[in-house]
Amino acid sequence: MNPKWVVSTAVSIISLVFGVRVNVFAQLETYNLSGIVLDDSGDFLVGATVVLEETQSIDFTDVDGGFQLKGLTDGMYNLQITHVGYNTVHRSITIAGRDSTIACILTRTTIDLNEVQVVANPFKSGPIGQSMSVETVDRSFLEKNNANTFVNALQKLPGVNAINTGVGIAKPVIRGMSFNRVIVTDHGVKQEGQQWGADHGLEIDQYTPERIEIIKGPTSLLYGSDGLGGVVNVLRPSLPEAETLNGSFLANFKSNNKLVGTSTMLQGNSAGKVFRFRFSTQDFGDYRVPADSFTYNRFLLPIYDQSLKNTAGRERNLNLMTGVAKDWGDATITVSNFHQKAGFFSGALGIPREYQLTRDGDPRNIDIPRQVTNHFKVIVNSNIYYKKNWLEIDLGYQNNYRREESNPHAHGKGPRPEGILALGLRLQTLSTNVRYHHEIHERLHGTYGFQAQYQQNRREGFEFLLSDFTSGSAGAFIYQEYDMNHTMTVNGGLRFDYGLRDIKQYEEPVYADSVTIIGYDARNENIVRRYSNFSGAMGLSFYPNQHFNAKLNLGSSFRMPSAPELSSNGIHHGTFRHELVDSTLTTERGWQLDLNLLYQNQDLHIDFSPFYNYFRQYIYLGPTSQFSSLPEGGQIYRYSQDNAIFTGFESSIVYDGWRDWHVKSAVEYVYNRNLTTGLALPFTPPLSMLGEVEYTLPISKEIFTNVYFNLFIQHFAAQNRVDRNEKTTPGYTLLNFSSGFDFMVGGQMVSVLCSVQNLADIKYLNHLSRYRLVNLPEQGRNINITLKIPVDLKEGE
Repeated sequence: MNPKWVVSTAVSIISLVFGVRVNVFAQLETYNLSGIVLDDSGDFLVGATVVLEETQSIDFTDVDGGFQLKGLTDGMYNLQITHVGYNTVHRSITIAGRDSTIACILTRTTIDLNEVQVVANPFKSGPIGQSMSVETVDRSFLEKNNANTFVNALQKLPGVNAINTGVGIAKPVIRGMSFNRVIVTDHGVKQEGQQWGADHGLEIDQYTPERIEIIKGPTSLLYGSDGLGGVVNVLRPSLPEAETLNGSFLANFKSNNKLVGTSTMLQGNSAGKVFRFRFSTQDFGDYRVPADSFTYNRFLLPIYDQSLKNTAGRERNLNLMTGVAKDWGDATITVSNFHQKAGFFSGALGIPREYQLTRDGDPRNIDIPRQVTNHFKVIVNSNIYYKKNWLEIDLGYQNNYRREESNPHAHGKGPRPEGILALGLRLQTLSTNVRYHHEIHERLHGTYGFQAQYQQNRREGFEFLLSDFTSGSAGAFIYQEYDMNHTMTVNGGLRFDYGLRDIKQYEEPVYADSVTIIGYDARNENIVRRYSNFSGAMGLSFYPNQHFNAKLNLGSSFRMPSAPELSSNGIHHGTFRHELVDSTLTTERGWQLDLNLLYQNQDLHIDFSPFYNYFRQYIYLGPTSQFSSLPEGGQIYRYSQDNAIFTGFESSIVYDGWRDWHVKSAVEYVYNRNLTTGLALPFTPPLSMLGEVEYTLPISKEIFTNVYFNLFIQHFAAQNRVDRNEKTTPGYTLLNFSSGFDFMVGGQMVSVLCSVQNLADIKYLNHLSRYRLVNLPEQGRNINITLKIPVDLKEGE
């Protein structure tokens, strides 16, 4: 597939969409929604945020507590009103042939319940009516908890972890599941970028996400067969307000690897024509660890100056959105490109050689071995409103190209025609998501969806890990919610999926010299597999009063084996292992039960979420007692299938009864068991507990505002429940500190955030990090400073 052709086609489609929709819906009558927001003392509440989920319309209350949302057609809408220090209000609003006026009262609290969602989602009842465990965080949360990636920032949420490979590469883990069991979506389109690899990051600019939604538990019904563990939704940002032009500049510095990052954003809305532009950069040097040696393929090797040679890198990321927002709905096209060039630690790739670890005098040099990743993406998002119904259409094209570069002799090979290209993988993906939201009557809502995806993967280079393949899938579902009596919502749905895996045979050439082929070594055979099955779920949410909410969800889901699980056969350098497959793998089937109990009042928030999952023919990559015959290969890991259970819980307590103080504690635990071996499954996160104390200075109308100090401590227990031939990991405790404030300079607001990660500079091994396999500890103390300057060039009318 040619990227230029795809862009041209997408532009033509959106142009046609704009024209067709304007003609069809130009005659629709539109109305306004006005209102007043009061606090529980009867005073006007200034600065409250008022949002309609379906239209992404947003307004802020004025000095008289008033707001107005314009251009609404007939239909039912979910209204959400939020303000710092007050409970969020959710209201169902019906527009029926005339303007509407409402009044709302917000009650005081100092607890942030993360209930705010300002973009549409398939759960029409709003957060309180959902039967799944859902958490939503915004840009301020990500900036306040700034880490190496936005996935690492999410680890402060109970039940969420990350698989790390060095600095800047991380993948989400939800309740002990990851890789192809956790779906990541960006602007409604599933992110596709060789996510089966632990050393493959998400290829999403960490400065771009404005809001992220984390759904814990089975989501196959709404998102497809890979959603057994959960979903991380990078939500589509709200469109710029009418007749505005604004932006921001962000600068970031991290001390450990001398990272310097910047992100510049500009957005506007003129007469319904919207745009958003963002350009981000990151440049970083070799990172430091509190260690002097490590073990690679049974060799003990030195770490000079506690710095990992050749772990420097750089990123250049571009994102451009344009489109229209009209009375009939909106349509946008987003074009983005993520480019990262990062070195591999010289001492942990290829045949072990001590001389490769000697410092070269330039900590920012990106030498070979290294990887170069480029992810190009085009996404078209459309929302069409008709009376009380709503149609979503998301189209996507992705081109992910990954190059791993190394000298052939470092892998025991002679000169090759491919030069230094060890492994190249180009994955192209076309995606379609269509959802129709239908109000059957006031209490019953239905969502009908169709999703399809086509993939093509091509390999190159002198090493073999994964063959060429094509993959396709399609699924359709129906999902309905019923509000029984305004204290209970029940839901249920059914889905059918079909998938194809067509993997090409690969025979690796054997060279007598750099050009002469003397034979071939068969690495994998032709494999064609077809899969189909049903998924289903049902649930309820019970909310008898404003203090208590109970959610229960029961689901049955299945997952098709991925092409890498059926065909990979080679050394995976970023994970220090030789991976072998079983081409006879069948589909997984899971039965999953989730419960969420919530109690809250003005000062206290208690949450308890146990879960239980049973899987038949669970696919996993496990360590064996064998080692590769190749001089660089390391331990052999093999894909297998067994019946298994996953169970555990998350629980948190938040107390804000003391003025200006915020106290939080949480615990999470995952227990799994391979029912064939009786052992744990590999790469299971350990028990962890966290505590957080934050103090906000009671300053207002001064030069400095929003001043806070935060102390965060997290303990990870030792992980001794491991699979056969898997290493245990000792426990450890991390201490982090952060602070921030806003101040005015010449009438311009400036925000400053400062944090210190691993404050005590302790040496520890993360059980989910691939570097623990070579006894490499995680990053040492890291001081992080962020400066953000918002700029308003034109205020809205």
